[in-house]
Amino acid sequence: MNIVLHSSDLFSAVLAVSMVSILENNKEEQNLNFFVIEHEISESHKEALSMLVSKYHNANLTFITMPDINNQFGLGLKMIKSIWLFDSYCRLFLGTLLPENVERVLYLDCDTLCNGSLREFYDTDFEDNYAAGVIDCLSNPYYELFDMDKTSRYCNSGMLLFNLKKWRDDNMEKTVADYVRSKNGYVFFMEQSVVNILLQNKIKIVHPRYNTYTLMVAFSHDNLRRLRHCTRYYTDSEIDEAVNNPVIIHLTNGFYVKGRPWIEGNKHPFNNLFMKYRALTPWKEEPLFPDKSNWKQKAVTAFVQVLPQSVMCSIVGWVYNVWRPNHIRKSMK
Repeated sequence: MNIVLHSSDLFSAVLAVSMVSILENNKEEQNLNFFVIEHEISESHKEALSMLVSKYHNANLTFITMPDINNQFGLGLKMIKSIWLFDSYCRLFLGTLLPENVERVLYLDCDTLCNGSLREFYDTDFEDNYAAGVIDCLSNPYYELFDMDKTSRYCNSGMLLFNLKKWRDDNMEKTVADYVRSKNGYVFFMEQSVVNILLQNKIKIVHPRYNTYTLMVAFSHDNLRRLRHCTRYYTDSEIDEAVNNPVIIHLTNGFYVKGRPWIEGNKHPFNNLFMKYRALTPWKEEPLFPDKSNWKQKAVTAFVQVLPQSVMCSIVGWVYNVWRPNHIRKSMK
């Protein structure tokens, strides 16, 4: 089983928790091959991660130096905040970054937790698809913004099972690079939108238990619809199954939840599970990350948490699904 993650040095502690959750829940696997695409991870942190993996008889770890994605693949990406944003595109160039004999790989953001065996999902029949993924909760205006066919499904890129053989055979890396350049180096939601736009109806949709993100847990079905105006999404029963029995948990952020599990004073719904696995890592005695939210972010979080959830979701839903797409469209002209 091949698993790839990418991380900076700062997020080594979070990466370790994700990896140990996979190791603990997949002890029956004969080979767990971890590939970590690292952005200047220190030698001491690499050693700690290697020692962690070495405790498990069925696992090995390979570090791959994060290339300059922008220059190596000629993407012409526009600087928005920092070069770190560009690194997220690495998941679209795994055909080059990983060994040729890796023909199937599970890509995970390092803010994920494993809560069960990955075998059944890993063996997914790709049929004629490039990847398998979980639908993101997105409204029609975003499908229109990205000029996506209404028969397609927009997936969250924090978890993607890649058919790397087909990806290489069809030279998708060139397709990606050509598309990003055609957009003058800027695509809203970055690589997530790129992969969804280019792979319309070529991503196999799987059960949301394989990417149970925070939105699913934080809101009732009705409030989630108010917030995101979801179209082409899962049934209520499928979301309930994912929340009650998740296999891959995605610790996504949002103003509606105070902090993520590695932040001091957080109130994330999966905090206890995160801390359970953190206790098995070399970082177990280290302090959590300080809360660096500025006063505006703290004020917004405090404000929305005192509102009735249905009212908050209706207000934010209008901003997110009506005002924001229109604003983006105008800015892209």
